[in-house]
Amino acid sequence: MVIAFTGDPFLAREALLQEARLQGLTRFTEPTPEVLAEALSPGLFGGGGAMLDLREVSDGEWKALKPLLENVPEGVAVLILDPKPTTARAAFYRTRERRDFPTPKGKDLLRHLENRAKRLGLKLPAGVVQYLASLEGDLGQPGGYLEALERELEKLALLSPPLTLEKVERVVALRPPVSGFDLVRAVLEGDAKEAFRRLKRLREEGEEPLKLLGAFAWQFGLLARAWMLLRENPRPKEEDLARLEAHPYAARKALELARSLDQGELRRALEVLIGAETRAKAGKDPWLALEGAVFHLLALRH
Repeated sequence: MVIAFTGDPFLAREALLQEARLQGLTRFTEPTPEVLAEALSPGLFGGGGAMLDLREVSDGEWKALKPLLENVPEGVAVLILDPKPTTARAAFYRTRERRDFPTPKGKDLLRHLENRAKRLGLKLPAGVVQYLASLEGDLGQPGGYLEALERELEKLALLSPPLTLEKVERVVALRPPVSGFDLVRAVLEGDAKEAFRRLKRLREEGEEPLKLLGAFAWQFGLLARAWMLLRENPRPKEEDLARLEAHPYAARKALELARSLDQGELRRALEVLIGAETRAKAGKDPWLALEGAVFHLLALRH
């Protein structure tokens, strides 16, 4: 019996470990033909079995493992962690059991966060859930985005209630994604057509307007910090970027954009965004609030 766990790295690994407990498997097997063959051989106390992590396995290594996996003895469990299988491995899984776990997005991500928080005994306000959903995960780490969010939830579980948005913002290590700069740039350049085109596409893709408002407000807050840094030092050095409390790429973008702004524009922009978020959270149409904010921000540039 071969079962492949694919999709989101965090969810796939979690599901594999749950199945492993049912099958009596306790540790991953080194993905080499010699070690795998030994793991599949019946032992004194059982019929063998293996857990394989194929995330770092090359095509050549896979070709060496494949004959063994094609002839797994009946009643022997082989569980494979392979979040993003190659074309060859995906073809192999078509005739085996494959359990796929897509990374949740939009409303599914909100439900995921709510459910994970409940497991930890956390009662999160809707605004906090929206904020967490807008954060940028460390995609370079083994578990990816969801594992980064899981670590943040575990951190929040140590705080004393109630968990307000302000309290959460002070302790989380993640930040809203830098991709929002495309929308910010369109607004700052007064390009209404491009700004609303991006908004339309985000709406069609199922993005949450409150999430976008939160990310948008964070971007303008970053611009305000960048503007203040430029006032102190018109030619900031690389080490000065740390003061902006943002990813270096986002910090450099913020400095670039902040050079075209004045203090009055920034203040009015932040007031517009605060008003839009207040209306959206008060039960008004959140998309209408977001579109209104973009309209008013574009007006400030003329």
